[in-house]
Amino acid sequence: MLAEKYAYLEEMIPEVEPRRREPTRHKEQSRQEQLQTAPAKKHGTLNKIVTIGLVLLCFAAASFTVYRYALISDNHKAILELENQLKQERLRRDKLEVELSYSEDLNAVEFSATEIGMKYPEAGQVQYVDLPQQQKVAEQADASIEQSDQSLLSRFLGLSN
Repeated sequence: MLAEKYAYLEEMIPEVEPRRREPTRHKEQSRQEQLQTAPAKKHGTLNKIVTIGLVLLCFAAASFTVYRYALISDNHKAILELENQLKQERLRRDKLEVELSYSEDLNAVEFSATEIGMKYPEAGQVQYVDLPQQQKVAEQADASIEQSDQSLLSRFLGLSN
């Protein structure tokens, strides 16, 4: 029973395999190994340089993106300021239109004239003038109406005067 109790200890001890001796190497082989390990160091250095370069490239791309967003934000701010300015100018224009319409009212003009001390003209101060140009304009309008009544073919051929 005691042997069975401690039997598991024997299973836990690892078996040791004997070490084999390697044959001695020549000096030339060790030089070849050194040459093979040297490029590995350069390769590791190259990996580090490539990694740092990629990090710098990513940083530059991120910086450019942030810069563009900053420009867009500034332009948006300028647009909002201009829109507010436009809104104020439209309000000012509406106020001026109201003042203009008030000043065009004949009652307002008559009221302003009486405040200044103006009077209506007397009978001797009013003179009427007939302008001959207005009659010529009316005759030309009548002639253009008559010409529009002509047919398209006669106008195209130029048969009518």
